[in-house]
Amino acid sequence: MEYILELILSILFMPFESKYDNLKNKINKIPSKALKIFLKVLLIVIPLALIVGLCCLCSYIFRGYWI
Repeated sequence: MEYILELILSILFMPFESKYDNLKNKINKIPSKALKIFLKVLLIVIPLALIVGLCCLCSYIFRGYWI
């Protein structure tokens, strides 16, 4: 089951990999160090929250309860 979810996630997020790298490069060009750190944290936290939410939703749909 976990392998199926991993395959689904990789298929869903693979097209966004180059856009993620471009966004990371744009963040590195920002002169303010505090803003850079804040945006890098958001760049990690937002996709992580989406992945956890998607896994919880799939778990709820397939098993009938949240993780």
